[in-house]
Amino acid sequence: MKRSFAFVVIVLAGLAYLAGYWPERQRRQTLASQVIGLRGQLEEAQSRARLGSLLVQLLSAEDAVSAQNFGQAQTLSSQFFDAVRSEETRSAVGTSRDALEKIVPMRDSVTASLTRADPQALKLLRDAEAIVRNALVSPHVATP
Repeated sequence: MKRSFAFVVIVLAGLAYLAGYWPERQRRQTLASQVIGLRGQLEEAQSRARLGSLLVQLLSAEDAVSAQNFGQAQTLSSQFFDAVRSEETRSAVGTSRDALEKIVPMRDSVTASLTRADPQALKLLRDAEAIVRNALVSPHVATP
């Protein structure tokens, strides 16, 4: 009788443990999957913010060219292309990375135009601007 009573107590204790454990385990798994989804959204938001920052730098260089301040435009352009190169190696989002890969080769022609004080530099910078803007409005796909 004592053994069966002890067995029943052990079984009931085990069931009580499982009754408390199982819902918490399910809740933890649900929250863990939500965290994974939120991390992807965070990466996308951070990538968009960095693209926005690049756009601001680019617009500053365009303003300098429009004001025919080619020396300042060269400095701003150099900073922009350095930031693009840095972001290209950092970016995990496909659309952003593709856009940045299109912009990197433009550096030499922009620099040459700015060195010659050629107003054509503004068109080249606006081409880069269009690429960045398209990347900002394109749907991003975060890689897990």
